[in-house]
Amino acid sequence: MRILPFIFFIILIALEVPADTDNFNSYFINAASAAKPSVVNIIVFEKEKGTAKLNQIAYGTGTIISKGGYIVTNYHVVKNGDTFKAIYSDGTYYEFQLFKNGKYYVADYKTDIAVLKLNDNGEENFIPLKLADSNILNEGEWVLAIGNPYGLKQSITAGIVSSKGRDNIGFTDIEDFIQTDAPINPGNSGGPLINLKGEMVGMNTAIRSASGGYQGISFAIPSNIIKQVCFDLTAYGRVKRGWLGFVAREKRINQGNDIKSVEILSVIRNSPAEGTGIKQGDIVKKVDEENIESLSKLIRVVGSKSAGSKIIVQVSRNGKIIDFNLILREKDEYVKIQGELEQLFQSYGFEIDEDASSGHIVVTSISPRGPYKEIREGDVIVAINNSRISSLENFIEKYRSAERTIINVTVLRDQKTYDIYFEDARIKK
Repeated sequence: MRILPFIFFIILIALEVPADTDNFNSYFINAASAAKPSVVNIIVFEKEKGTAKLNQIAYGTGTIISKGGYIVTNYHVVKNGDTFKAIYSDGTYYEFQLFKNGKYYVADYKTDIAVLKLNDNGEENFIPLKLADSNILNEGEWVLAIGNPYGLKQSITAGIVSSKGRDNIGFTDIEDFIQTDAPINPGNSGGPLINLKGEMVGMNTAIRSASGGYQGISFAIPSNIIKQVCFDLTAYGRVKRGWLGFVAREKRINQGNDIKSVEILSVIRNSPAEGTGIKQGDIVKKVDEENIESLSKLIRVVGSKSAGSKIIVQVSRNGKIIDFNLILREKDEYVKIQGELEQLFQSYGFEIDEDASSGHIVVTSISPRGPYKEIREGDVIVAINNSRISSLENFIEKYRSAERTIINVTVLRDQKTYDIYFEDARIKK
């Protein structure tokens, strides 16, 4: 008689398992079904020189974020293309509209985000994907990745959020990645990472891989960064990013450990930091109550704030803690040389500006994707192509006269002079 209740119990379990499995599966099925109509496959074409022929050179993924057909994707998906086509979820092909810049996209290369616009003939009949608040995303939460890996359209993979706030990875200049184990591969870039409500929490951007294929670690740009960047790109054609105006570097506090401090090397002329009392040698401790333990953390915290934001920068000076109030503003680029400054950064991977006190030309930012690792933030550039320089405008004048080619620069670093050669500059150009 005791056997019957046990058998009855086993039968109940067997009956309940499929029901629970179906319920669990429904979250994934419903989320994928809700998101797929907002995901497009992007085909990238390059014009053959001297002809009207188009050659397909790449493919990627895009996510519709407005009824009017605005699409967000990665800048690295579109940067080498001349024209593009989109394949909608139902197989329909769409062309794109040109922006005022004469291109089919506007982009922010520092976050690797680009925006395109589908040609909808004014009907605004596209289905946008809702962008969730990525700040409330939890580690361990289930997520789905949708994309076009290796050209396999509308592919869906699943995983969990492994970590948040990943920086110092080396993929973009401003990094705050969501790390997941959802499998993605080439072609997934620009596609959405969604939660089980079918909302976009990130944009799949990169993988950590030795082979070029998926090896267990994927990275996505958080949706909150996407919201901020896409708004500025569509409204202004650029990101109105807040700027502090000082150059800093990491220093180890003690030899043999990983504890670092962030030391200010230079305060830039006409910057928000100039005139506040911030000085060379100050150690940055906090920005708006966020502890600053690394240079990448400082870049991420400041880079997430828009122009006009009021912030408090806390520094340590000779053992004393001092707070400085700053209002971030958009960097006042020199109009006549803006194009050269942007091209310099994209080709050679560094930015320059003038020190407020000395007038020296200082390297203010280094791209982790830059091809030349010998040059460092805080270097003072004293010569370009063996010709001495006296000002920022003078640097750009010599840069232009060399047809935007740098063979070598001479820098001053820690009271020593170094000649840095860009050996493949001629080939690169």
